[in-house]
Amino acid sequence: MTSPIAGLGASIQRQSTTEQAVDAVRQVILSGRLLPGMPLREVALAAELGVSRSTLREAARTLESEGLVRYQMNRGIVVAEVTGSDVADIYAARAAVELAAADALTEHRDPAVYASLADLVDQIERAFGHGNIDTVLDGDRRFHATLVAATGSPRLRRFHGQLQQEQRLALALAERSSRELGRTADDHRRLLDALHGSPAQARAELTTHLQVGAAELQRLVDLLAQRQKLTHHKEAETPHD
Repeated sequence: MTSPIAGLGASIQRQSTTEQAVDAVRQVILSGRLLPGMPLREVALAAELGVSRSTLREAARTLESEGLVRYQMNRGIVVAEVTGSDVADIYAARAAVELAAADALTEHRDPAVYASLADLVDQIERAFGHGNIDTVLDGDRRFHATLVAATGSPRLRRFHGQLQQEQRLALALAERSSRELGRTADDHRRLLDALHGSPAQARAELTTHLQVGAAELQRLVDLLAQRQKLTHHKEAETPHD
């Protein structure tokens, strides 16, 4: 079986190695090659990236601040796990901010904001059709950030930006569910149509959008947990020499 970190070091250059190591590990986590709960072996990963273990630890601190990895006793650095309570908290926080944003947009009807959202929906749909998860995630992040910007509140934008940074792993898992759970279409265009409607329509569709996302992510978290249990069970049954 091919190692999930094979090839990560190919693009590492010698300047700004910490930032490059952060980028390389971040991408492999968000792509789904490293799943929640998987350990990142310091020696092997540092060797693959061509960096020192101290540089790798510095990179891991950055990734920990982004909510992508955690330190566990006796296991070291592991890919962060998204729990059911994490899912509920993420989407409750999103709803608080984004419903206020929907109210602001439907009140002021800024045509520039609507145009930006329409461009992002086109990008998301093209990427979804080609199975380009990274671009879908980027489009989703920018769509909701653009919506929140409609509030005109720097504090809400900052808070939402911090929330998006913390939920990157959860959103990556949600996008993986397009294959894992059989999702065949993206719903941002329906949301955009509702944002052109009345405030009540916008709030209702945004609430549904977030509820569907939360339920879908919860199902995927449960699926991953079942797979991990099955893997641990098989490992326990495998005889050792």
